[in-house]
Amino acid sequence: MKVVVIGMGEVGGYITEVLAAERHDVLAIDICQARIDQISERMDVATLRGYGANPRVLQAAKVEQADLVVCATDSDEVNLIAALAAKQMGATRTVARVQSGEYEAMVEGEGEGEEGLQFGMFGIDMVVNSHILVADEMFDIARSHGAIDVHMFADEKVVLAEVELPADSAVLGVPLQALSLPEQTRVGAVIRKDRMFVPDGSDTLEVGDRVYLFGLVGQMEAVEDLFVHGRTAQRVVIFGGNVVGEHLSSRLAKVGVDVTIIEPSFEKAEALASSLAGVNLVHGDGTDFEKLTEEGVGRADLYCAVTDDDENNMMSALLAKRLGTPRVCSVVYRHAYIEIYRQLGLDMAVSPRQVAADHILRYARPAQIENLVHLGDGHAEVIEVVAALGSPITSGPLSDIKLPAGVSIGAVSSAHGVCIACGNTVVEAGDTVVVLALEGRHNVAEKLFKRGMF
Repeated sequence: MKVVVIGMGEVGGYITEVLAAERHDVLAIDICQARIDQISERMDVATLRGYGANPRVLQAAKVEQADLVVCATDSDEVNLIAALAAKQMGATRTVARVQSGEYEAMVEGEGEGEEGLQFGMFGIDMVVNSHILVADEMFDIARSHGAIDVHMFADEKVVLAEVELPADSAVLGVPLQALSLPEQTRVGAVIRKDRMFVPDGSDTLEVGDRVYLFGLVGQMEAVEDLFVHGRTAQRVVIFGGNVVGEHLSSRLAKVGVDVTIIEPSFEKAEALASSLAGVNLVHGDGTDFEKLTEEGVGRADLYCAVTDDDENNMMSALLAKRLGTPRVCSVVYRHAYIEIYRQLGLDMAVSPRQVAADHILRYARPAQIENLVHLGDGHAEVIEVVAALGSPITSGPLSDIKLPAGVSIGAVSSAHGVCIACGNTVVEAGDTVVVLALEGRHNVAEKLFKRGMF
């Protein structure tokens, strides 16, 4: 596949790296020569220095021959203009990443989609708002019973929740096959000491294991309660009134959560106070220990640091943890910081880079891939894939199919409904299947769903 990636920041650089590793024909474009030099040193891809929205640059990149053009600069306007121009010049598919919330309010009839994703907007195949998507992920975390990460699949009917096992978890030392899990739930994978594996029935769980649990939406609270001790957040404090904070607070307030936003800018706090119904606005600095104490952050069920500054988010999250907030979540823009957050004992770090990249990268996969999410800092990925007629996965019950090592079937969505996979589950042609594959195993997993493979 011929791919042009415009903008070598966190998102564009990561997408370029992944596509190059998968041996796609990639051209990287950036206006900054230093970034171009860095990409050339690290990856085996073609490069071009130039302004991504300039028609002459797009002509030099031969976007009319491209199967996919990804526009991921730091400017929403540049991304939209470049994606639209590339589409008009003949590119097969174009994707633009935006960060402002202004483009969510679409003119009627101009594109369709869901919050954070717009399809056909201005003629662009997909517009991805990473900040809205991050807010939605944090909302799902807030509504869980102690999960440190949550992803939705099968039209939000299937949940994949990550939990970290405390010392008093009821599941420690018990073989998985002996656990009485709630119906329509199952263990998908485990991370232990930075190694991810797909367990079998004889495996037992240990303190500190990070466990990925599949379940139908109505069953997740019960299985989370079995593994960890948590509850749905009833009081949430958010540091930052940007797009992430505004969208997250609005969603939480609508379901009855007591929400407070701490915003350093007086003008911004005043504007949000008049536009956000049911949200408490406080003008102040989220890195000020006395201010956090004054606002009762230690009594909150969840604290979210979502400003545009990684260092401020990290400091604020650490202070909230010191004050006793049981769950602390932070937005992390520099992906390399995520490991530092874990070392510091912070519960959750959500990366806009990863969220945006996951939605964009599915466009570089076969047509039957409907969704893609990376887990555990890239140690695994979960895909939603449609089973082809005559594919190996449709040859009988899952118990009779020898799944490749490192592959786990999570759920199946069919004309009969949605179910969590078990040995008796039969996949039929046209069914959409949620599959977890460890790092380096996604090609093997995808072959299960292609006609005439194996």
